[in-house]
Amino acid sequence: MKDIMTPDVKIVRWPAESGKLEGFRMQGLPCLIVVARGARVPELAGAHEDWVRQPVEAWELKTRIASLHLKATSQGAPPVVDEDGLLRYGGAVLPLTVSEAAVLRGLVQRRPGMASRAELAERLLSANRSASQNALDLHMMRLRRKVVSVGLAIETVRGRGFLLKTGAVAEPSG
Repeated sequence: MKDIMTPDVKIVRWPAESGKLEGFRMQGLPCLIVVARGARVPELAGAHEDWVRQPVEAWELKTRIASLHLKATSQGAPPVVDEDGLLRYGGAVLPLTVSEAAVLRGLVQRRPGMASRAELAERLLSANRSASQNALDLHMMRLRRKVVSVGLAIETVRGRGFLLKTGAVAEPSG
């Protein structure tokens, strides 16, 4: 099942992995629950969950995962950095420094596309004249750690720039 799983849709075997399901629910992650033969089907927590009973054919599994992925990525308003430097996304409000807000605005405006390193560095310099060349990398590391708490992730496009991803919780990286 691992080879057809998308990174933002979690597959949980029920009832063997019921603890995992609770953890994913707390994080708001979309889940496909694979119910063991003879087991009672768990109550679904919302539109971001679906279930199938074992044995399940590969085509059905792929279809349900794709459906959950589409629901997860199309629901809700996009992230916004307001004039007060607050990130608003998914009902959460996250305060940002002036420099973080400038950089994150660039990512939000380019989403779902890529914001170039040069563009983000320019935004950072306009917000903080004393910023060094390495300042962008430091701010990206800090932003990654902050935004993961509201369900966003920042992905590096090596040597080119950064992507802001929604609908998934990712491990922060430096």
